[in-house]
Amino acid sequence: MPNLLAISPKKCQGLTWHPPRDLSFAAQHHLIPLHAGELAQAASTMPLALVKGEQGWQLVGVCSLEPGHNLFIKDGQWLGHYRPQWLATWPFVVVQAGEKSIVAFDRDSGLLGAEEGEPFFDAEAQPAGRAAEVIATLKANHGKQQRTQAALAALNKAGVLTPWPESLQSQLGMAIPGLHMIGERALAELDDEAFLALRKAQALPLAYAVNLSLSQTHLLTRLARVNPGKVSVGESFDSFFGDDDELSFDFDR
Repeated sequence: MPNLLAISPKKCQGLTWHPPRDLSFAAQHHLIPLHAGELAQAASTMPLALVKGEQGWQLVGVCSLEPGHNLFIKDGQWLGHYRPQWLATWPFVVVQAGEKSIVAFDRDSGLLGAEEGEPFFDAEAQPAGRAAEVIATLKANHGKQQRTQAALAALNKAGVLTPWPESLQSQLGMAIPGLHMIGERALAELDDEAFLALRKAQALPLAYAVNLSLSQTHLLTRLARVNPGKVSVGESFDSFFGDDDELSFDFDR
């Protein structure tokens, strides 16, 4: 469990934080969280997957062929076209406390201090500086995150989630378990009531985007050649997909 600090003027009194200098903090994250508002851009620039965690199903960008190495991050810089918004808001997160959605700070990030950093709040007890920008982004994305979770719950209830094809993972030489997509046959065989429930939950765009994004797995093999981890990349994989080179918040006071 993360060691979190709830962001409030009282709890942050006397504390400061240091914004990340680059993206090195995520260099070992092989999966990056996404929300449905990022689908159009993310699905065209990286493969997406659904994974099950402690809090239920989650939409993620697949950034590696193996755990512990992010192919999109080299020397602290992002190598892809679209950069997920999670990278701009870490180490701030939103957590649920009953019916309240609370902004918190990851104490284990190593970016929390008492001196020579940026304040969380100004003299009027309002979010200050960079913290205010991050909190505003989290607030703007909160509704999108909730809609994403509702869509994932609907897809799970409909019974249309299925693991990535073993043939694809074998071609990639991938060593990441638990990646799921949408079973197209299961989706097509849903009755009208079940299909309508997915439409009402706004789950269909997410389902289609996840499956279409699998054509972007070729990027992982190409990135592995310039930012290698431990998994070796076969030279014949380019033929698998063709020759396309396109790469409301309550503060606990």
